[in-house]
Amino acid sequence: MRSKCLVKAIMIAVLILVAAVFDLSAFALDGTGTYGEAMGRSGLSLALGSDSFFANPALLASQRSISPSLITHLRFGDDLVGGRTRLDFERPLADGSISFLAKNLALTIQSRTLFDGHQDYGSYSTYEGSKQTLFELDWAWGSGPISLGFRAQAIARSERADIRLNADQLVLDYLVQSAVATYQSVEQMASISFGMGLLLDYEWIAMGVVVGQFAASYGEQPLVLDGDSLFKSLGWGLSLSSPAYTAANDLHLFRFQGSLDLVNLGSDESRQVRMGVALTLQLLADWSVSLLSGYREVKKQASDLVRLSPSDGLHTVGLVAELGRATALLFYEYPTAWYTNVPSSEHASLSLSLSITL
Repeated sequence: MRSKCLVKAIMIAVLILVAAVFDLSAFALDGTGTYGEAMGRSGLSLALGSDSFFANPALLASQRSISPSLITHLRFGDDLVGGRTRLDFERPLADGSISFLAKNLALTIQSRTLFDGHQDYGSYSTYEGSKQTLFELDWAWGSGPISLGFRAQAIARSERADIRLNADQLVLDYLVQSAVATYQSVEQMASISFGMGLLLDYEWIAMGVVVGQFAASYGEQPLVLDGDSLFKSLGWGLSLSSPAYTAANDLHLFRFQGSLDLVNLGSDESRQVRMGVALTLQLLADWSVSLLSGYREVKKQASDLVRLSPSDGLHTVGLVAELGRATALLFYEYPTAWYTNVPSSEHASLSLSLSITL
């Protein structure tokens, strides 16, 4: 019995370690880049990393954008329920994506598997599984400080009921049920959508406007222009960024970036205010260490955008180390309701990630 528990513990530790090493919190389905995730998911006008265009396709043509040819993202995560600090497969989530970039064009393929509805029966647990497969094409054009970007997304969804994970072989069962098992396609939930972004980028200040969806088709419905979706997915962002170099072309030792985003302005369900700051110690042109902090909050009423309610917000602190083509990120997000001793349905999360671009 002890040997089985030891093997299980080792397998879970290995899986968590692999997830920690390769976890990237930025994905196209989330609409945020790596740095933006640690800055309250803000960044509609801030090109801090190679995957910043997930937030605004116009950032592909930004004068400050980084242009690798390949970006890979892998993630495994779980909710930290009840204040726990380890993964217990309460709501396991697995993500994987790859982006190919060529000049101002990017193709992203992503797959996400989520197990929800956890029921614990001691020797085994049951779940309901869902998969999302994303194909996304981003293109941008830029001239001077102005950039314009367009996005096309196709998302396929599938489901699987009565998933069972045995406690004595939890990791193996999870790998089989998430990667090998057959899922049933849900055609009426498949979608095709189009969005666009605009960026006005100067040395110190930048402004971005994003329409997440101005045309869409669901299931077998025809593609239609949708003014209501356009308004609901409308986002605006403003950022400040000190220059990396002096007038004599010497590297500044310290650099500051800050961003403020208002997203989904027309939606009472998903309207948010997001903000973040980053202080960077620049050792070399491609060697730096950054301390980041961010805050985001859902706003049910448009009039609430001008005030903050700590009982409803989430605070993020992060540390980023960039060493050439490798970027390591450690960030922790928790509900600000903790400051007010108000119960919150949100859970804290901790993430360690490594990104390598080619």
